[in-house]
Amino acid sequence: MVISYTSSGDVSIKTKSETVTLGSSVTIGSFVVPGPGEYDIASIQCEAKALTNSFVSFIRTEDLTVTFLSELDGQVTKLDDASSTHILVADIRSDDKPDSLKPIIKGIEPSYVVICGSGATPEFAAALGIQPVEGGTLKLTRAGLPLEGTYLLNRA
Repeated sequence: MVISYTSSGDVSIKTKSETVTLGSSVTIGSFVVPGPGEYDIASIQCEAKALTNSFVSFIRTEDLTVTFLSELDGQVTKLDDASSTHILVADIRSDDKPDSLKPIIKGIEPSYVVICGSGATPEFAAALGIQPVEGGTLKLTRAGLPLEGTYLLNRA
């Protein structure tokens, strides 16, 4: 799995079978996830659930779970699926504060955090206090996950 930023600021996840794009929507190949439900596309499982004011999508592929938050909502930490998160991708709005994301990271404890959206500024990233992974691209396998700690993927 290769995770990187697109030119439009979305997050692209290239898997062995298909590309998943996370940003204003969740797209698996050419399929746009329409809302809550369970979807199986090209050996990629996606379970989308409604939260109070947003959606969370759990994308499972290559023995890894990517959790995508369309908006910061602490309710996600109460979902059983969140505990299996390896990579958290959060769409940050311009009015979001790092203090809104910190309890979500603490509750989920992902190996990596990827931020995208209009509020994903260098200042927002620095305020999280998470060790950065520079370069804007991350090649991952389950065996290659860090044993402890959380890392932030920054845009190049």
